[in-house]
Amino acid sequence: MGHLDYPGGSWFNDIAITADGGIIASEFATGDNIVRFTSAAKTRLVIRKAVSTHSDTGEPDVRVATDGVGNIYALSTFSNAVYKFSTDGKYLTKFGSEGDQPGQFRAAMDIAVDGQGRVYVSDIKGIQVFDSEGRYLDKINGGGFGMVFNDQNELLVAARHQVIKYAITKP
Repeated sequence: MGHLDYPGGSWFNDIAITADGGIIASEFATGDNIVRFTSAAKTRLVIRKAVSTHSDTGEPDVRVATDGVGNIYALSTFSNAVYKFSTDGKYLTKFGSEGDQPGQFRAAMDIAVDGQGRVYVSDIKGIQVFDSEGRYLDKINGGGFGMVFNDQNELLVAARHQVIKYAITKP
């Protein structure tokens, strides 16, 4: 299908598609960088050390998602937090922490954003739902290792030996 030319690094560990057909990818071999590619596969933006700049830990495992207006969400699986960046890579906010209370994560695994801009984070306790500013809204029992929304705004979750589909309704 094609090849992305990116001279800055060597390993990507997660990708997400942007509303305009571009790609967001997290790089981990040379740091916790986030790279945004255009739909023509050209490097548009690099957020260097996206997580470690705003936390006290290095981060070799960043999961990424994007919303309909182009904001970038980076899930740090080591610091159990979500970092939000604007379309042009400016750091906006952080939410979540390690723990067992609503809004906290225990072994965070993946992140997805629905058509209404709500942020979904999967961990061993289930899938927690946040608004676009990081305010906790709800929890879905279950969870999994990978999540994506289809064009019907259904959440598909890769779980053990199955894919679970959740119909997501408007708030």
